[in-house]
Amino acid sequence: MQDADKDIEIRCGECEAEPAETGYDASRLDYLDRSIQDLIREGRIWSGSYCLRKNGKIIADRAMGTLACGWCGNTCFQPDTLFEIQSVGKVFTAIAILKLTEEGKLTLDQPVKKWIPEFDTGEFRNITITHLLTHTSGICALEGVLPQDERSWWEHMDEKDPAGTWLKAVVETGLHAHPGEKWIYSIVSYFILGEIISRASGIYAEEYIKEKIFRPCEMADTHWRKDATKEQLARYNVANETDLEMVRRCKEHGIGQMAAATYPTWKGIPETAGGQMSTCREMLHLGEMILRDGMFRGRRVIGKEALSMLWTPLTGPEVRNISFGHNEPILYGAGVPIYSAGYDKEQELSEGTIYHEGAGTSVFLADRKADMTAMFQTSFRHEFDWDARAVKGIATILHSGIL
Repeated sequence: MQDADKDIEIRCGECEAEPAETGYDASRLDYLDRSIQDLIREGRIWSGSYCLRKNGKIIADRAMGTLACGWCGNTCFQPDTLFEIQSVGKVFTAIAILKLTEEGKLTLDQPVKKWIPEFDTGEFRNITITHLLTHTSGICALEGVLPQDERSWWEHMDEKDPAGTWLKAVVETGLHAHPGEKWIYSIVSYFILGEIISRASGIYAEEYIKEKIFRPCEMADTHWRKDATKEQLARYNVANETDLEMVRRCKEHGIGQMAAATYPTWKGIPETAGGQMSTCREMLHLGEMILRDGMFRGRRVIGKEALSMLWTPLTGPEVRNISFGHNEPILYGAGVPIYSAGYDKEQELSEGTIYHEGAGTSVFLADRKADMTAMFQTSFRHEFDWDARAVKGIATILHSGIL
């Protein structure tokens, strides 16, 4: 825990405009900085950082706090520190699926069994691509999401042949609910979307995402750990116990140990449920592309009609979110929640803002109404911590500056 009287340095990246020039109240950024500093002093988070683009201009790029340990001569979280965006990476997977729809390779209402023959059985026959995108397929939930109905799908898989058995294992695990009935958060459904991307495009899903999204959006720093350069590894956020263990292994086996994924993966299963490394600033390349109807710096990434499915409600009041102890309706587009005050009482954003949280440590959002996109991270001191002030509270403060 930090000394309450000790100053916590704010490290700033280059900005392109003053907040007032874009219709944003700069005093709210000062308030946000103090809020993050308080969380650090209280020992709730190691670090906090954020980048904010309004009307096409970066108006804030700030970082404060420390890494979990000294690493490659670094102890402070910098604006260009790379951190794991966790499930925010699902946004890339969703956009890749939408890109394939405009290429005529698939449709959102297609039964998954068209691409995955293992699904041609029982109620799995009724699961569509839309169900996978919106977490309404009923497929095996992430651990901890439904503690009353935990299912370890990988126990049905032959770990000597994961590529050949994982899909069968998912089917053998069964469904928590009828397709389209409930919102149940599932990373497995995004593995399956990755498999569909691979089969529909003819190249591995990760390569498709790099070619169709990262490169045209000039996201050279955004990568999966397995693709990291030594320069990128040296800029990693050492965030938690898992990363600290990697650092310990580095002393014996070299810096490449930091390239290991921080959640279980198996060779042959697409890494399309998250896990990429990026910076707050570079994630706003994605946000800017989304706000510009699929264009980035004059380059077409995806058509606006396909992209509009991010903001199109694909769930309604009849679909209830029963994850993490909730029991409430949820508004969800093609891969992202859509903020509506009538559905979400935990934060205050502009109506229609799309966003995605990554394991409680990062949040990406795009607000068309205010022409604003933001990315922030709050590195919790323990791997499975979560604090509403550091997630929903920061998102609310960011939005409070819109004039």
